[in-house]
Amino acid sequence: MEVQGNTQPDRVRKRRRRTMACTQCRTRKLRCDREYPTCSRCLKSRTPSKCTYEDGFLWQQPTTVTTALATDQRSTLSMPRDTPIDTPSDSAITTVSSRTEPFPASEAPRMAMAGSPMHHEYHGLTGHALAPPYRGRPHDRERKDCFLETVLGAPKAAVNQEPYVNMGLQRPKRSAPASEQDMQAPSQVDYAHIDEEEDPLSPTDQLDLAPRMMMRGRETKTRFSGSGIFASLVAQFPDIRSFAEEIKHSTPILAQLQPDLRRVKRGLFKLMVLNRPFPDPTTASLINMLPSRGVADELIGLYITYIESTHRILHVPSFLRELDQFWAMLDSPASISAAFTVQVLLVLACAWNLADFASLQSKSVGELKCQSAMEWTLHAERWIENLHTKRPEITSMRLSILLILARNSLGMKRSQAWLTTSTLVKQAMMAGYHRDPSRYTQISVFNKEMRRRIWTTIVELDLQIALDRGMPPSVQSFDYDVAPGLNIFDDEIHENSTEAPRSRPSWEVTDSSFQSILSRSLPLRLQACSLMHSPRISCRYEDIQRLDGELNRHLSQIPSWVTVDPNDIGTKHKVILWKGLIETKLSQTLLSVHTPFAIEARRESLFAPSARTRIDAATRILTTQRRLHEISRTLSLCMLGEWTIHAYISICQLLHATESDASAPSHPISSTFILHNIPGVPESLLSLVETALIALEERSLLMTKGAKDYYFLSTIVALVKSRLWPAQESMYKQQVVERVLSFAQILFSRHMNCDHLGDKGMGNFNNNQLAAFMAAPTMVPVMHPEFDPNGMLPPPQPGALRPDEFDPFLEIFDWEDLTSMTFPC
Repeated sequence: MEVQGNTQPDRVRKRRRRTMACTQCRTRKLRCDREYPTCSRCLKSRTPSKCTYEDGFLWQQPTTVTTALATDQRSTLSMPRDTPIDTPSDSAITTVSSRTEPFPASEAPRMAMAGSPMHHEYHGLTGHALAPPYRGRPHDRERKDCFLETVLGAPKAAVNQEPYVNMGLQRPKRSAPASEQDMQAPSQVDYAHIDEEEDPLSPTDQLDLAPRMMMRGRETKTRFSGSGIFASLVAQFPDIRSFAEEIKHSTPILAQLQPDLRRVKRGLFKLMVLNRPFPDPTTASLINMLPSRGVADELIGLYITYIESTHRILHVPSFLRELDQFWAMLDSPASISAAFTVQVLLVLACAWNLADFASLQSKSVGELKCQSAMEWTLHAERWIENLHTKRPEITSMRLSILLILARNSLGMKRSQAWLTTSTLVKQAMMAGYHRDPSRYTQISVFNKEMRRRIWTTIVELDLQIALDRGMPPSVQSFDYDVAPGLNIFDDEIHENSTEAPRSRPSWEVTDSSFQSILSRSLPLRLQACSLMHSPRISCRYEDIQRLDGELNRHLSQIPSWVTVDPNDIGTKHKVILWKGLIETKLSQTLLSVHTPFAIEARRESLFAPSARTRIDAATRILTTQRRLHEISRTLSLCMLGEWTIHAYISICQLLHATESDASAPSHPISSTFILHNIPGVPESLLSLVETALIALEERSLLMTKGAKDYYFLSTIVALVKSRLWPAQESMYKQQVVERVLSFAQILFSRHMNCDHLGDKGMGNFNNNQLAAFMAAPTMVPVMHPEFDPNGMLPPPQPGALRPDEFDPFLEIFDWEDLTSMTFPC
């Protein structure tokens, strides 16, 4: 830019303060009370859906508000004045150091990757430390408190109510030499960067990223969910609410079925089973709860094949020997161990959903109840709570792990899973399980191996649930020095062993092959989880690329296990499950690492590799799921997890963003280029999504609660297909209603003779509401509630709410409740 030497200093420009009001009040020039998400004027005018705020509304509040809240509005960061990058409202990526000043020490990125605490107050261009945060005046603090209460207590706070705007990441500009800056007028210095050429980000630039998160509630009663939970991606679908409202207004049958759909959403077992009081269990009452020997043998076989092989906590030969002694002593209950009885009940509960209920019923002497596994888990939990163990030993550790696995498999207390695993980690550390047992001569060879197995299983459980919840793990690799268990058969070691057997090669199939291979990547996955779920992700992009390379190296080293006997279906399925789970867990970590950068890829070309890796990881997860779904129902159920939904949402978001932004991709190497230029790619990806939705439906029907997430996923895929093929939008909306009604109809039909349905029974679904809807599938034209030409609404049917008083989709799967979903490992 040419500098004019004889120009007179211009008058300092005064920025005009933008009126803080919603768009409707500003257009009508009315005073707005700025209530969030709907002001009182728009609420009284019966047009709440039109009450929107500009992108920067949240950050026009008191300057003391510095925390980035993931609310309806796109979060933006409170940046120091000397930050060289000005980010758009939706962007979460900033740089915290100057391009001309490298990071002070090379140790900091390593510490960040290792999960160590990072010091975030970096020096600016002038070399001075950042000033302490402005505390504000008393009335500012009062305004801040009101503002936080409004945002945290806002209904449906997980969803954007305004269109998603890609404003582009503004990069730092090339600064003029100091001599030229001295000659420029103040106004020219302030605005000289506007027309200058932009410098692209470099992999060595220090980045500061605020991961997406969710918080609901108000005052001191709040709940936080990090970026790992799939509900945090809801903000990527700004039009999902209007799409669901269109389905609501065009389908009156949903309002008529509101009471029954609400029962499905809450869970059919909630009142009559999960919250029903029962006396403290005794050894005799626990024994009486056991099913027939044939039922137990089938469930134990499923547990050993599909669960114990991936969560090593038992020595199978010893367990089976104790089990035979247990059945032989049933005639003398006084000599039976209550702890072993609880262990058997939890093993049966873990495998309950993997079995075919009709097959179990045929092997049972009496009639089995659908809630048997839940009752086993509840009574076992009560017995463990009453145990009051001061010094946990190996039996109590096993019971705690089995209780977590049983809860997860049945969908019980999912929101408490992270707390439970964190407590279990600390209990194990207090018992010394995190230290190398070979240093202690008073521990036998057998128990040393059992301690190694149990510790690795506990850390894996805690890591998996931390990834699912978007929370940091309880430990890092430098917090323990115990090695993983040996890659051996269980028959090679026993209680009287005096020498540890030799660990077999990784390519040889043993009882511990899965844990032996997966534990190799455990330190790396712990680092990745800690880094990506920190309050601030401070690293360089080259660190992300290095992490990506290490994860892919572990993916390439998964052994190609070959079973000795090709007719051994159990071992064959077990090996298929091992390969799929290892590949999926590594892909989930890649998905967690790259998603924040992939969202920014269209604004910043540096992050294009993250966009490609994200779609590759999501596709790999769903492809593995489809392959196992085609082989067997049991394998499909074992493979389902939070990673499936994360991959599902990631692919839907990519297709949705690609269609909503019809402009040419900013970089031809991006993943969107493939979607734009290769025919059939969207259809193939949607085929993976649809298969995953079928598997998730089957699993949701087996859980204590599962309707709201299934409804949500059904609506998301219909929204994406409607944007890709608008001419068939009406058909896709009808498919959502069919899925909602079909899910409820199947669920009620499965439990039609169960007493836990209460006096209401099947409700309106006793008359097969799905068949009634299919007989007249024509949907009513959409009429928004604010448009009522006659000032009247049709009279409601008896027992039903008015259509304008019920929001079937937005109430059935409450956006805020999405933060409490955690799926089993």
